[in-house]
Amino acid sequence: AVVSTQSTGDVLIRVYVAAAVGLTPLDFGGSVDPYLVVKCGRTTISDKEKYLTKDVNPIFGRMFQIRAKLPRDSKLCVKVFDHDLIGANDLIGSTTVDVEDRYLSWRRASCGVSQQYIKTRSSKDRWRDNLKPVDLLKRMCLLKGWTSPQFRRDSNGLKVVVGGETYHLEKKKGPMQLNETTDTVPIKPASERNQLALQVLHESGVTPEHIETRTLYNDDCPGIPQGKLHMWIDIFPYNDSIPAPIVINPREPQKYVLRCIIYNTEDVILDETNLLGEQMSDIYVRTYLEGRKKDRQETDVHYRSLTGEGNFNWRMVYPLDFIIQENKMIQKKKGKFWHIEKTVMKVDPILHLEVFDKDVLSRDDKLGWAQLDLTRVPAPTKTAKECTLDVYENEDRHPRMSLFEKKKILGFWPVYDDSLGTRELTGKVEMELEILTEEEVAERPAGKAREEPNSNPTLEPPNRPETSFNWFTNPWKVFKILIWRRYKWHLIIGLIIILLIIFVVLMAYTAPEAINQAIYSG
Repeated sequence: AVVSTQSTGDVLIRVYVAAAVGLTPLDFGGSVDPYLVVKCGRTTISDKEKYLTKDVNPIFGRMFQIRAKLPRDSKLCVKVFDHDLIGANDLIGSTTVDVEDRYLSWRRASCGVSQQYIKTRSSKDRWRDNLKPVDLLKRMCLLKGWTSPQFRRDSNGLKVVVGGETYHLEKKKGPMQLNETTDTVPIKPASERNQLALQVLHESGVTPEHIETRTLYNDDCPGIPQGKLHMWIDIFPYNDSIPAPIVINPREPQKYVLRCIIYNTEDVILDETNLLGEQMSDIYVRTYLEGRKKDRQETDVHYRSLTGEGNFNWRMVYPLDFIIQENKMIQKKKGKFWHIEKTVMKVDPILHLEVFDKDVLSRDDKLGWAQLDLTRVPAPTKTAKECTLDVYENEDRHPRMSLFEKKKILGFWPVYDDSLGTRELTGKVEMELEILTEEEVAERPAGKAREEPNSNPTLEPPNRPETSFNWFTNPWKVFKILIWRRYKWHLIIGLIIILLIIFVVLMAYTAPEAINQAIYSG
């Protein structure tokens, strides 16, 4: 498979390392801080300054370029190290590639052959070889000792003779198609030849464009895999026709802000009994994003709700980093208290919605909850009456939608209690969800709760019943509203009776003395 008569010399080697999986953890706590080192001949490139933290499945997205001379620099070694702040960095594992063998192979292992020939530079699937398919076919024939390919036309269209075999251009769309075309746009003759040449190359067994999975080994643990690298290598003669490299940088998250406005609650279960024997709940709502419970935000408390209704008009604001292509949030936090650096994690963009009953002397009771995936938010209902658990269970009536595409969603979502295994409806929350970019936030500012800037939209203080207040901080109000209004005449009559009794007692106590004085004085 290798033709030794192929000329060698100066070459440019591009090493693309996309990711690693299953790296052997070397740090205390079962993780690693990996980085790459690439060595070929006299050249060594270390990526130590760009090490990743606490990740056994890192996404590197790195490309290295090395100028080498064959056959002198025939071996390429890619190593993965574990970065340590104290002491020497530890080698996790390495893999070695025979560059010369690939460069001399007729199978074009030096640069995998793409499935389609796209010349547009802006396309992510553009042709990345320095030779066109026709030139690659000529090279293959030369290395295998065949005559140069002969292109002809017959009644069946374009054909080519290669190694004694005749190939016809297949008229179909698919991976062998040069470019997607319509019947009204004819393919140019030169493009037809490249298309047919690409078809013959793949049928002849050239190395297709692909990502290699290479196992890492360490001499300290012979024969035991230390993880795997997803990578590929391109090798080109060092001249002016070298194509531009492919950008494989990891996707950068985009900064967004989630605004969540809690307007009202309806039909929240009543968890307590007041002094007058009435069922009630002191309702408040809490939200937080997945993996960020410490950053949770809460409304104020709607005290003494006798019907399950709560009024809030309360805005919660959450900044987040989101990769739209992966539907993942990026979070950075310390895994353990002894970790110096934060770990980068990808989590689902889930908003946790919880309704509580406020207690003073004991832990607050969680009455209901729900989790909303911001990329698949169930369509809410317009009224509380229509709001049931069907919102989560019936995707036909309540289709899922991405908040990042819809931008704003308003309506009622149910909360439930499934602690016993089955969902039980425990309340309904009227809420508005809105996602904004940094530019949109600058154009339409809004503060938390009802703080300034209170705009977009402006939130007025809720119109709550007079009975909604904290008993412990308003004892006179408790007496006025809950006792005086209900038992006013009872209290007045009782007070009159008490005054009459006091008057009678005083009369009975003072009457004998007054009578004696009247007798003696008379």
